[in-house]
Amino acid sequence: MDWVQPILENRWAAGLLVAAGSLLGAWLAQLVLMATLRRVVSHTETDLDDKVLALLKRPIFYTMLLIGFDRAIHVLGPSPMVSGTARAAFISLGIAFWSLTLMRLSRTVLKQMAKQPRPGGLIRNQTLPLFEIVIKTTVLAAAIYFAMVAWDVDVGAWLASAGVLGVAAGFAAQDSLANYFAGVFIIADAPYKLRDVITLDDGTRGTVIDIGLRSTRIHTRDGVEINIPNSILGGMKIENRSAGPSVEERCAIEVGVAYGSDIEQVTKILLVTARRVKHVLSKPAPEIYFKAFGASSLDLDVKVWIRPAHFEQVRHDLHVAIYDALNEANIEIPFPQQDLHVKEVPPSIGV
Repeated sequence: MDWVQPILENRWAAGLLVAAGSLLGAWLAQLVLMATLRRVVSHTETDLDDKVLALLKRPIFYTMLLIGFDRAIHVLGPSPMVSGTARAAFISLGIAFWSLTLMRLSRTVLKQMAKQPRPGGLIRNQTLPLFEIVIKTTVLAAAIYFAMVAWDVDVGAWLASAGVLGVAAGFAAQDSLANYFAGVFIIADAPYKLRDVITLDDGTRGTVIDIGLRSTRIHTRDGVEINIPNSILGGMKIENRSAGPSVEERCAIEVGVAYGSDIEQVTKILLVTARRVKHVLSKPAPEIYFKAFGASSLDLDVKVWIRPAHFEQVRHDLHVAIYDALNEANIEIPFPQQDLHVKEVPPSIGV
């Protein structure tokens, strides 16, 4: 072993020896660590852990290698400025490797979670871009911060400038941010979902065809596609015709008949007529209610259960069928009218 002493006394030779040893050590560390981790996760049912291990392979190797190179530079014994610069460079490279790895890991995990979203969960295919942007921004900001610390840069002044820019950007993009966050909460709370039939505050009714982070698209009965920002929908009262314990909805119309009509006969006619209308469900069965004594008519409610997609057609067919049935039975459908009784005619108008 006499040949080792001259090498150790030669700084360059010792540095090269340490560098070569770090290369071998990094390879062995990666090999042993990955084999151990594979054995630990070999009994899992999903392939997520295998993907995570594949992503961790390179950064583990490069981290061990950079540590060895840093030790090799230390063995060479350069000036403090050179050694400090080399160490800052190695730390920066390590931060870059791990930052890219964390971004890829987050994307892999988010995709796996979006494949099987939980009821009410925030992570879905529609929200993936938002979470990816948030995670990438956070990782990038942390990487820049630690890199600046490694290079002994005054972080306080940069943070103050970044805070001012962040406030300005927030004010400039407040509408977009409001839409994005409203979209996340809409997807999480699920007041409606794709292919649901909804009615808005202004009476707009249609089928939801897309729920995005910025807006929701609705296809109306008139064949028109409406794109509504999520921040507006978030503050609206939305009537979801497709939600609830059943997929059916109730369609109700009001019918007025003249005073003196036989209510029992009218009820039977309305019930039989409602049952014959196409798309009216037999279960739950149609219902007829004597609602009120109106100003000009006896008012009854005809309530039937239908599928949301047939609402307008059933309402039309129901009106037509009831009109024809009442006319056929000679039951009067009154219209608003007033009787004027003249108690006394002034002499100046008398004939």
